[in-house]
Amino acid sequence: MSREALERWMAAVSRGDLADPPAALTVEDCTAAGLAPYGRSYRRSHRGVTFRAYFTPDRRHHAMVLAGRELLLWVDGRSVPVPTGIGGEPQGAALGRWLEHRFSMGGMGDPVRALAMWAWTGAAGRVAARDGDRCGRSYPAPPTGVTPAEYGEIGWEFTDEGCAYNFLDTAGKGVVRVAFAPSLRRQALTIRAPDWIGAQLWVDGEAVPVPCERDWGPLCDEHVAWLDDRFVHAEVGGLWSHPLHDPVRMDLLGNIRGLLIWDAAERVRQLHLPAPAEAWTSPILLRRGDSWCIYPDGEAYRADRPGRTLPIPR
Repeated sequence: MSREALERWMAAVSRGDLADPPAALTVEDCTAAGLAPYGRSYRRSHRGVTFRAYFTPDRRHHAMVLAGRELLLWVDGRSVPVPTGIGGEPQGAALGRWLEHRFSMGGMGDPVRALAMWAWTGAAGRVAARDGDRCGRSYPAPPTGVTPAEYGEIGWEFTDEGCAYNFLDTAGKGVVRVAFAPSLRRQALTIRAPDWIGAQLWVDGEAVPVPCERDWGPLCDEHVAWLDDRFVHAEVGGLWSHPLHDPVRMDLLGNIRGLLIWDAAERVRQLHLPAPAEAWTSPILLRRGDSWCIYPDGEAYRADRPGRTLPIPR
């Protein structure tokens, strides 16, 4: 039955009707419908349209690519956005390599989720690269629930078990990073465009408001850290009017930093800034009992001299 459904779908697509393909397909369905083995795919061209089908080794998932006047992709019968570059161009060659060497070789978690993250990276990078006001932009919400293994499947590089990064463009200038909470159930994403001095931040798919300067962009550091499964924090800069700011330092965010803390359970932001006489150059946040301790820098931490103590929200 799936073979007949596949044949009807291909005929409809050739006529311009872009409906979804059958959700349940087998290799036998594809070969019976005229798709011939081609590398690790099955391929057929008809009336200027090329159909390519890919299967995971366990045959639990299949991907169908349609290449004609546009490039379209379905996984298990569901339409999936085709990944694009920062300029909006479809990444057809990269997608083909991924389907050939990742999807078809196994080790796959949820391919729809992995592809959604790949597509989001290009879409968010395209928004970030626009000229004009860097603070008033509307970004698409990132997909949630992407696992470390799925990030690895789309080429992200892990610096340790809970942190990974990838590039927004082939030049390797813009960077997108993910940091997982200790349980790996929550995640924080940051994007830093090539001409920004800081990064935008999302936690579990929700945009976190970060300080932003119209000409310089967001003022949040691109590296974030989790205290536990509830609280994530990052340094913020742009405190150029602080009395202890050193304009000679090369860091564009400035040598004096504040601390942004996001409560992922209550979805509440806290922003803590140093007083005029406090030189927070690399603030460290630690939990001690029912309190947070903010240390101005590594030296203060080693000497156990917190600059500020705060109650932890319940």
